[in-house]
Amino acid sequence: MKKLRNIKPGQRKRERREKMAALESQAAAFLDHTRECCLCKKEFVRTKETVTTWQVMVREDTVRLTCPSCWELVQAEVEKRT
Repeated sequence: MKKLRNIKPGQRKRERREKMAALESQAAAFLDHTRECCLCKKEFVRTKETVTTWQVMVREDTVRLTCPSCWELVQAEVEKRT
Protein backbone atom coordinates (compact mmCIF):
# COMPACT_ATOMS: atom_id res chain seq x y z
CA MET A 1 0.00 0.00 0.00
CA LYS A 2 1.32 3.43 -0.96
CA LYS A 3 1.62 6.24 1.58
CA LEU A 4 -0.24 9.40 0.66
CA ARG A 5 1.81 11.70 2.87
CA ASN A 6 5.05 13.23 1.74
CA ILE A 7 5.83 14.70 5.16
CA LYS A 8 7.05 12.55 8.02
CA PRO A 9 4.57 12.31 10.90
CA GLY A 10 6.68 14.22 13.44
CA GLN A 11 7.74 16.93 11.03
CA ARG A 12 4.46 18.86 11.17
CA LYS A 13 4.51 18.93 14.97
CA ARG A 14 8.14 20.06 14.98
CA GLU A 15 7.43 22.85 12.47
CA ARG A 16 4.40 23.97 14.46
CA ARG A 17 6.45 24.06 17.70
CA GLU A 18 9.21 26.08 16.02
CA LYS A 19 6.73 28.60 14.62
CA MET A 20 5.01 28.97 17.99
CA ALA A 21 8.37 29.54 19.70
CA ALA A 22 9.23 32.25 17.15
CA LEU A 23 5.84 33.91 17.68
CA GLU A 24 6.27 33.83 21.46
CA SER A 25 9.71 35.45 21.24
CA GLN A 26 8.33 38.23 19.03
CA ALA A 27 5.42 38.79 21.42
CA ALA A 28 7.86 38.98 24.33
CA ALA A 29 9.87 41.60 22.43
CA PHE A 30 6.80 43.84 22.37
CA LEU A 31 6.62 43.81 26.15
CA ASP A 32 10.09 45.28 26.67
CA HIS A 33 10.26 47.78 23.83
CA THR A 34 11.33 51.37 24.28
CA ARG A 35 8.68 53.91 25.15
CA GLU A 36 9.73 56.64 22.72
CA CYS A 37 10.06 57.34 19.00
CA CYS A 38 13.33 56.01 17.63
CA LEU A 39 13.93 59.21 15.62
CA CYS A 40 12.65 62.24 17.54
CA LYS A 41 12.50 60.68 21.05
CA LYS A 42 8.86 61.71 21.48
CA GLU A 43 7.33 59.77 24.38
CA PHE A 44 4.89 56.96 23.60
CA VAL A 45 1.83 57.22 25.82
CA ARG A 46 -0.39 54.18 25.38
CA THR A 47 -3.83 55.39 24.32
CA LYS A 48 -6.25 54.16 21.68
CA GLU A 49 -5.07 56.85 19.23
CA THR A 50 -1.35 56.23 19.67
CA VAL A 51 -1.74 52.47 19.39
CA THR A 52 -3.45 52.88 16.01
CA THR A 53 -1.23 55.63 14.60
CA TRP A 54 2.32 54.76 15.69
CA GLN A 55 4.32 52.32 13.57
CA VAL A 56 6.10 49.31 15.07
CA MET A 57 8.99 47.58 13.31
CA VAL A 58 10.54 44.33 14.55
CA ARG A 59 13.88 43.31 13.10
CA GLU A 60 16.19 40.73 14.60
CA ASP A 61 14.79 40.99 18.13
CA THR A 62 14.79 44.79 18.19
CA VAL A 63 11.53 46.72 18.37
CA ARG A 64 11.40 50.25 17.00
CA LEU A 65 8.54 52.68 17.51
CA THR A 66 8.00 55.52 15.09
CA CYS A 67 5.58 58.40 15.62
CA PRO A 68 3.27 59.42 12.74
CA SER A 69 5.19 62.58 11.82
CA CYS A 70 8.53 60.74 11.66
CA TRP A 71 6.90 57.86 9.79
CA GLU A 72 5.85 60.30 7.05
CA LEU A 73 9.48 61.42 6.75
CA VAL A 74 10.63 57.80 6.52
CA GLN A 75 8.07 57.03 3.82
CA ALA A 76 9.05 60.15 1.83
CA GLU A 77 12.72 59.14 1.99
CA VAL A 78 11.92 55.60 0.84
CA GLU A 79 9.86 56.91 -2.10
CA LYS A 80 12.64 59.31 -3.05
CA ARG A 81 15.18 56.48 -3.18
CA THR A 82 13.02 54.25 -5.38
